Amino acid sequence: MSGANQRKLKNFIINPKFQIKYILWTSGTGLVLILMNAFLFYRFMKENYFILIELSPMTDQVKTQLYSELHSLILLLVIGSSLFLILTALVGTLFSHRIAGPLYKMKKTFEQIAKGDKDARVKLRPNDEFADLADSCNAFSIGSKENQC
Repeated sequence: MSGANQRKLKNFIINPKFQIKYILWTSGTGLVLILMNAFLFYRFMKENYFILIELSPMTDQVKTQLYSELHSLILLLVIGSSLFLILTALVGTLFSHRIAGPLYKMKKTFEQIAKGDKDARVKLRPNDEFADLADSCNAFSIGSKENQC
């Protein structure tokens, strides 16, 4: 990629106030789901393990091994949940960029029009969000220009 078009984090976070709020909402929702799942899993799993292990005629070595396996399973769930939370934050960043980018371009175009540039048009990529809104804004701009002439 050329230097001007290369994606960098500073280019990816276009509207920090909006995008960080969006990322926090998506990540926060993921965190709440993880915590609910962890609470329910740990509560029922620990209770069932306790009943199984303490009431069964097993040696202390076997009981220790079973508790060790429970803790290993919990560690794997924590790692998986952390990866899920990171993935959620990355997806939130991607979606917030797909929304903030076109809105940023429209804002800049409206600022040009407000400064008197009647030929300014919103130029979005074909697969950008809000493409039909940009087309409507461009049609409005063309119509208002024709009415002034």
